[in-house]
Amino acid sequence: MPFPRVGRPAGPPRLPFWAVAVIAACCLVEAALWIAPLLGFADARQIAMFLGAFWSPLFWGGAGIYPGQVAAMFLTYGLLHGGPLHLAMNMISLVAVGREVTRLMGPWRFAVVYAASQIGGALAFAWLQPQAGPMIGASGAVFGVAGALVVQAGLTLRRRQRSTRPLVRAVVLILGLNVALTVLMPSIAWEAHLGGAVTGIVLALVLGGRRV
Repeated sequence: MPFPRVGRPAGPPRLPFWAVAVIAACCLVEAALWIAPLLGFADARQIAMFLGAFWSPLFWGGAGIYPGQVAAMFLTYGLLHGGPLHLAMNMISLVAVGREVTRLMGPWRFAVVYAASQIGGALAFAWLQPQAGPMIGASGAVFGVAGALVVQAGLTLRRRQRSTRPLVRAVVLILGLNVALTVLMPSIAWEAHLGGAVTGIVLALVLGGRRV
């Protein structure tokens, strides 16, 4: 979903290297899990889920499969996706909002928002669904970046005394789509979306942004 541009009319900057690396890692993981059954490893995706997905019971004291799994799953769950479509939706969204957040906040604030929102999304999922699992995907982090973009874009528009109505419409549309997808696809972890978005909004207010 494109967001209205604010600030200078220059085109959006390129994604920072770390974001390109995250996208590449997600794509490589999904490609490997897609190819593995063709090579005779039929259980590859299931094994990846056991090892890398976020498991709420494990967070609340369950026994891990390997040492350090509780900490590792906060990172690894964001690299796993449910298939090419799930991956494409998240990565396209990340590119779309990531460029604007880079322009408004800079690459390193963007990195902090992304990482913290992935953690925040997982914590919200664990709190609201303590017995659920597995949970995978970069959606929590992406929603956090989108939340930060909404805050920074809104502040910039107000500072430049421009209407925030296009931004409000975009936010309402995104929220509506998220609710619709949750109803149509109950497997979607809306708790992670919520936790990521709240984290991104708070960090955008705390960290601030560039003057554009």
